[in-house]
Amino acid sequence: MGLLLATVACERPVPPVTNEVGQDAFNLTTYLHEQRQKLETEQPMVLKSVAAQGREPEVVETPDIDWEDELAIFEQADLSRPALQEFYTRREQVLEDGAVAVEFTKLEDASTLVHYLRLIMAPDGRLKQLNARLQDENIIFFSNRVIELSTDSRTGDISSYQVEGVQKMIFGDTLRYEVKANL
Repeated sequence: MGLLLATVACERPVPPVTNEVGQDAFNLTTYLHEQRQKLETEQPMVLKSVAAQGREPEVVETPDIDWEDELAIFEQADLSRPALQEFYTRREQVLEDGAVAVEFTKLEDASTLVHYLRLIMAPDGRLKQLNARLQDENIIFFSNRVIELSTDSRTGDISSYQVEGVQKMIFGDTLRYEVKANL
């Protein structure tokens, strides 16, 4: 990563998210819907590997991807809804290349799915990268997933993504899995 040039804000409760010109913050759900429509139309070749329980990954190259299902986990990381803002601290950093890293960290007493979200936004406002940790837990189920999505620097379109996760049911074995895809 580039060096930190300036810190726009330090850890503080998150106000309604707006950028410096007063527009709404980056809406991940809208971005993913637009990407899904584009990917369904273009049907790019995707190199995808799936591994579970430490086994060798199963690798396939195919244009046949259910994009709604494939991108759903990333939609869960969208924190642009105002009702979610009170549960996070927000920190922004301007990076060496002019991009802005926006980090959301769950407040300790908040019961939210997204525990951490980091968006790197290009100077023109396009998404460059997303990193998040999603954790869900109740009396019968535990899930912890680390997700990452990267975009093409020229177009802002999705270029790769990965999900690493652990799931455990109270009466079942622990399942560890990893999914990686390159477009």
